[in-house]
Amino acid sequence: MSMPDGSPASAPQPEHPPLPLEARLDELAALVTSLEARIASLEGGQVVTSAVATAKADISEVFPAAIPVESLPSPSGLMTLIGRVCLILGGATLIRALVDAGTIRNGWGVALGLAYAITWALLARRARHPLDAAFHALASILIAYPLLVESTTRFGILPPPLAAFLLLTVTLVHGSVAWQRDLKPIAWLATLASLGAGLAMMAARQTIEPFLAVFLVLGLVSLWGTADRKWQGLRWPTALAADLGVLILSSLAAWPGGVPDAYKTITPGGTILLALLLPLAYIGSFAGRMLAQRRRVNTFEIAQTALALLLGFGGALRVALATGSGAGLLGLGISLAGLGCYATAIPFAGDQDETRANFHFFTFLALVFLLVGGPIVLPLPLFATLCGLVGCAALVQALRVERLVLAVQSGIYLAVCAAASGLVRWSFKAFLDPAGPVAPVEAASLAALLFCGATLVLFLLRRPSEFATKLRTLMLALGALVALGCGALVIRGICAATGVGAADAGVLAAVRTGVLSCLILALAALGRKLPVLDVRWLVYPMLGITALKFLFEDIPVGRPLTLFIGFMCFGATLMLAPRLLKASPAKGPVSPEEPL
Repeated sequence: MSMPDGSPASAPQPEHPPLPLEARLDELAALVTSLEARIASLEGGQVVTSAVATAKADISEVFPAAIPVESLPSPSGLMTLIGRVCLILGGATLIRALVDAGTIRNGWGVALGLAYAITWALLARRARHPLDAAFHALASILIAYPLLVESTTRFGILPPPLAAFLLLTVTLVHGSVAWQRDLKPIAWLATLASLGAGLAMMAARQTIEPFLAVFLVLGLVSLWGTADRKWQGLRWPTALAADLGVLILSSLAAWPGGVPDAYKTITPGGTILLALLLPLAYIGSFAGRMLAQRRRVNTFEIAQTALALLLGFGGALRVALATGSGAGLLGLGISLAGLGCYATAIPFAGDQDETRANFHFFTFLALVFLLVGGPIVLPLPLFATLCGLVGCAALVQALRVERLVLAVQSGIYLAVCAAASGLVRWSFKAFLDPAGPVAPVEAASLAALLFCGATLVLFLLRRPSEFATKLRTLMLALGALVALGCGALVIRGICAATGVGAADAGVLAAVRTGVLSCLILALAALGRKLPVLDVRWLVYPMLGITALKFLFEDIPVGRPLTLFIGFMCFGATLMLAPRLLKASPAKGPVSPEEPL
């Protein structure tokens, strides 16, 4: 049954009529507005809190971390601390007045003043508030170091060894207080005051060794003591002071005409010992820390290693050569240090990013040690032969593990081998000396040529496809050296067989031109078989060298017959070399299995 309007009789009727759509939208807009207001108020509070935190962080950067910003004293409290420091300094001034009046003897006065300064340093260690500790330690610093300097330089009460010992003791006391109470500014003040006082006493008393020993100890303490905190900046001034001390000492010990009269206490043995302690202490510490912590070498370690090598080993070597004492023992020690650096580099041989820099650091350090110490210990021919052997072995290892640093070291060892053996000098004389290659090749030079050639052959036999391109420049230089040596041997053989020399300069020039032409053609032909070397970069420079040689040697000294031979050889080379190079296969990666 339906109602008259057509709606069902059982349909429920709503209690309230529905709101219009515009009213519902107004309610939603009001709700959104209230929510935005609340969010804005909350964000404002967070911004204020963040600003306060930022301000506190900025203030904390200025003041030590051990002094919270909330605990900074009021102006009256700060004045109280300053007044306390003045009272402490007044007590030290009273002791000085008693010494000047003769009531206390000078020695006892110095002892009493140092005890007074150390007492306040110990009280700073036991102070409750970090700021109290900082002001007590500051007062101790203001008393101790001027007292040491004045007692040593002005009155001469303390001998230099005793003054150096007391300087080290006082500095270690202040450093320990700063470390335990986390007072970085106090550590900086004590370190700089100690270094300044040591340099002042060193210059005034003209005694280097005891204060240099203090600088070395402070350098090691700052190096190891700052490992757990961000106080690494303390390492720089102590290391530079030790470097400066070694430089001054070695310069005076190796002074032309002998040690100056004012520094007669300097001895060659003591100078060499202290100079060697600088690199051994620092480099040994660097190696120990990197091995223990498995971290990368940093800027300070690289810079200090370079300075320690230059000033330490360089200064010791300079003194040994100037005085003629201890050179052999010094060379042996340097060589053993090189072997130790290679042993240290072994744990970092893995090709990981975090250890690659350490491997490079220690291997190049070992290279420097061996190249410096080897010629001092061994005869030069034997040293050159060992360099050739090590260079060949280094390239084999580089090809096995594909490490570029080992290949570079191989090239350096082979270059030193060629220079130390006399191969380079003898080869150039064979091509340039007007008298010709009079002297026969020495055994060491021949061994160097064999090592260079063997290294080149090993590269061609075991060349990885991608790694070979990184070594192309090195192998080109090695190939040029082998070509130069082989050409010199051929010239020497022809001259020895025919008796050609300075008496017949035209024939000698023609022989050299012919040998150079044959070398150029051989290199151009090898470009077809050995594209990995890309020897075209050698062919054109050698053509230019041969042209200059023909212009300035063959033409001035040649006869018609020798000039005919020279023109024929050089002309044929100019015609055939470009054709051989053009016939060379295109460059590209070479598979290890590709036959030569």
